This record gives sequence, C-alpha cells and structure tokens, in this order.
Amino acid sequence: MIKPQPQALPPVSMGALTEEHLGFLKSRGISEKTAQEFKLFAAEKYFGRLQCRASAIGFPYYREGKLTSAKYRALESKEFTQDQGGAQDFFGLDKVDPTKPLVIVEGEMDALAAYEAGVPNVVSVPAGAPMKVRDGKVDASEDARFSFVWNSFDLLKAVPYIVIASDNDSAGQALAEELARRIGKERCRLTAFVQKDLNDLFLQEGSEAVKQAIDGAEPYPVSGLSQPSKYFDRLNELWTKGTGKGTSTGYLNVDEIYTVAQSQLTVVTGYPSSGKSNFVDQLMVNLARREGWKFAICSFENQPETHISRLTELYTNKRFFDGVDRMDESEKDKALKWVEKHFLFLDSETVEPSTIDSILERAAIAVARLGIRGLVIDPYNYIENRSDFSETEFISSMLTRVQAFAKAYGVHVWFVAHPAKISRSGVDLPRPDGMSISGSMAWWAKADCGITVHRKEGLEVQIAVWKCRYRWVGTQGETTLIYGKTAGTYSEPEDMF
Repeated sequence: MIKPQPQALPPVSMGALTEEHLGFLKSRGISEKTAQEFKLFAAEKYFGRLQCRASAIGFPYYREGKLTSAKYRALESKEFTQDQGGAQDFFGLDKVDPTKPLVIVEGEMDALAAYEAGVPNVVSVPAGAPMKVRDGKVDASEDARFSFVWNSFDLLKAVPYIVIASDNDSAGQALAEELARRIGKERCRLTAFVQKDLNDLFLQEGSEAVKQAIDGAEPYPVSGLSQPSKYFDRLNELWTKGTGKGTSTGYLNVDEIYTVAQSQLTVVTGYPSSGKSNFVDQLMVNLARREGWKFAICSFENQPETHISRLTELYTNKRFFDGVDRMDESEKDKALKWVEKHFLFLDSETVEPSTIDSILERAAIAVARLGIRGLVIDPYNYIENRSDFSETEFISSMLTRVQAFAKAYGVHVWFVAHPAKISRSGVDLPRPDGMSISGSMAWWAKADCGITVHRKEGLEVQIAVWKCRYRWVGTQGETTLIYGKTAGTYSEPEDMF
C-alpha cells in the first residue's frame, strides 16, 4: 500500500500580508508572529460564490518542505477557494514533532488559534467537516475527502496519541468519529467545549481555556463503564424516530429479514457450491453501487484476479470471459475502474498461512487508506491457530477479536464458515445453521446475524436468517432469490411482490 509522493505546486503568487490582512487576523486573535510561523500570505483570488475576485489570505500546505497546495479565505466574507487539485494533507504538517501528542482541529483558523494559545503540535484537516452526515456518521460518499489520513498514516502511528478537537456541532462530531475510526480509536482522545469551535473558545475565554480543553481530552469511548446519562441524547432520538433499519441489501424481500449495520458481525454458512460466497459478493456490489460503501476482501479460495472478474460480472450483469452476453472492452474497463474505487484485497499469496492478527492489522490499514465499511473473511478454515487453544477455544477467542474490531472501526464483517460434514439423508441435505458450523458453538453465540445460503431446485436459492441479535436489523426467517447463470447475479422472484 504505497503512499503518494508529495508533488510540488506550480509557482504561487504569495504576496506580503498587508495591514488589512493583519487586521483581520488580529480580530481572530492571531498575531503576526503566528502568521509568519505558518507562512500565511496575501493573494487576490476569484471566488465562485462571490462571482468576483477578492483580497484573500492564503494558507499554504507543505509536505517535506514542498508547497503542495494552498487555500484562500476572502477577507470580506467567510468564503474559501483553493488551488486546482485541492489539499490532500493536514495544514501545518511540516511543523509536527512526532515525539509529542498531536492535536487535530477542523479548520486552519482553529489551528492558528491553538498555536497562538501555546499548543504547538497542531494540524487542521484540509476540507473541514463533511457535508453529508447520516445518523451521526460521515456518509460513504464523503470517503474520498479523507485521503489525508492515509497520506500521513506513518506520522499518526508515530505520535504518542492524538487529540481530536473538532467543532461542537453534528458535522464536527461526525468528523471526529470518522477520524478516530480511521486512525484507531485506542489512539485518540476527544475534547469537549461549549463554544462552536476552538477559535471561538480562544476568543471568548483565552489561551488557558484552550490548553485546558486539550489537556482535559478524554480517551475515545471504545469500551468501559458509562453512566446511562451518556446515552440520553441518543435514547431521546430513538424514542422520537424509532430505531429505523440497517442499510438495504438491495433486495426488498431480503430486507424484511436482514439489513446491514456497521459495527456488526454476520456469519454466513452453507454447503460447498451453495452460492454463499457469491451472495456475499452480491451484497458488497449492491452496497457499493447504492450507498458508496468500500470493502476489504480476504478470500482464500480465489485468486484476486478471479475475484475481481466476478465482481465486474455482478456490476455489469454480463460475463467477463467468453460466452453469451460478454461485456465489451469499454464495459470491462469501466467495471475495473469501479472495482478499483470500492475494493481492496488482503491477498494471501505468501508462504505463511494467515492469522487473524495479520488479517485484522491489514483491515485496520484498509480503514485508514480507503475508509472501508465492510470486511469479508472467506472461509474460516484457512486461518491458522498458532495458540495453545483447542479449536473450540480458538474460534471463540477469534470471534471475540473480530467483534471488537468491528465495533472499534465501524466496519461490518462477513465471516464465511463451512458446516460440518453431514451424512446425506434421502435426496436432500438438511439446511445447515449456526449450530452446524464446524468447530464451536461460538459461531452461533457470537454472531450478531447468522445467514445460511441454501441451494434449492433449479435456480432457486434460499436465504435463511437463523440469528438476528437486534430487531431493528432483521429477524429470523427465510426468503428466496433467483440465481442468474450468465453473470452469477441474484434477483427477486418475479411473483414475490
């Protein structure tokens, strides 16, 4: 996973700050010395919303001594513009000391205010808070805005810990959640202040209040003891709006018994060639197409190129290889570009067998790099047990760790596991469930949701939910999908509705 090298920006007109510029900065509590430290400059830029050129302050973005981007704030109104390509790094990145805790704020003015208040190791995100927030979280369509996390991932891992001091509004809280999800919540601390943002806190209460907010930041609430009052706002929202549902699978009949919620674990089982892996692939394609979700795939039984070809078939509903209704070259190229945008592969082409540690470590990197919201591990029996645990103990411990990962990183995990061998009885094999999976009862006990994909006569495939921990996500039940031979897609029976 190679990070992009910093590309120097073409020459930028960087004028000296005038009394007008310095006067504006002074009104926000920022001294000329701090402006010089961050190399602020004067410029005249065209602002689309103002439909005119205006005097502005330039905020330069540096990486490894190279000017990589610049943003501009109009003096007469709170309007911003930036150079072509946009900033892909933290503002203030080149001033960071990796041996000290790092403070992340929402805007350049907040970073300047924190620095002015005596907080030296501070950076700002380049694009502010996300525009689209759903249920208190950043919408998947905003994922591309967070490339700066991956670009500075080595630095974020090197500092002792990170304090997130985003704005005190819903967008700021969603920004904090997404930053912590990508960086790792165990490394993050959160500030709490009444004012809208750090710059307002600085102006209203001074340097000491800013330092107290930073020093008083509390560890991110991954787990522990909490007073019920901590959840009152969330409970009041549930009381008013109800729990709602998880994200749609793309099938109305499946949604009646199963939807997809972040931070949960779904165990999928079924006999070989029943279509369970293909069904999970179809869910990923539906979620990527409809919701913009991104995924990491750990697939032991398929080479990445084979798996990618299958995803392109599900995306185009056409064959990748020779045959009837094959995609043409332009359709193939479009599908490959789409797969590149939404999927990462945790390939297993090394000699050493995969461990659950290596899978989850790489998945955590995929959260930072692409902002994945889904992880597929398929199937279980390729994961090596290097502990002294029995198989039953190992599976229980492994699923506990997977659950913890899902909750900490806001990722839905699909774990595919084969049932134990069952002697054939008559013509049909009995439909397996969580109790039938080889190795441990933990498959049933620790799953949030459990699904069996069971092939019936002809092209009918039965989707059976045998466990659903939360009623708002789904319920026990079964429904039928029709398997399409051409591209391996699934569809609802025509007479279902």
